[in-house]
Amino acid sequence: MSEEPPKKLPDTRDKSSGDASSNTDSSITEGKLLRKLKPISPTDEVVKEKSEVDFTKGGVENYKFYPDNPENHRHKYRWAMKEPSKFYDPCEESRQASINCVLRNQEDKLVCQDFFDAYKECRSDFFNKKKKDRREGFGGWGKW
Repeated sequence: MSEEPPKKLPDTRDKSSGDASSNTDSSITEGKLLRKLKPISPTDEVVKEKSEVDFTKGGVENYKFYPDNPENHRHKYRWAMKEPSKFYDPCEESRQASINCVLRNQEDKLVCQDFFDAYKECRSDFFNKKKKDRREGFGGWGKW
């Protein structure tokens, strides 16, 4: 018994009217409404494939020396949801790279200075984003 693929019903929405769900692509398949959400902000997109990570995306002013994305809005929620005595690091990959470098080069720590600087830059970018959000009135960071 062979299964037929679901039939796609025609889209009857008026394309000229501006509907409120402009950030979604929707299609109707046999009575089911399927939505594919687009990223809300440029920092919302998560790249999981290491070969597709682009450190030079944008221009020279956007160049970064670390693999983490500290300005992603998800860090705000993880920061607010952590317990007061717990540590949350938005720059986990940079921190781990620094530790691995130190473990590989125990005699000469100067070899790892680039990793230390990248971690320091990632942390400062995260806390600058946090300060900027607070100044602009965006809540959600929990207690100061």
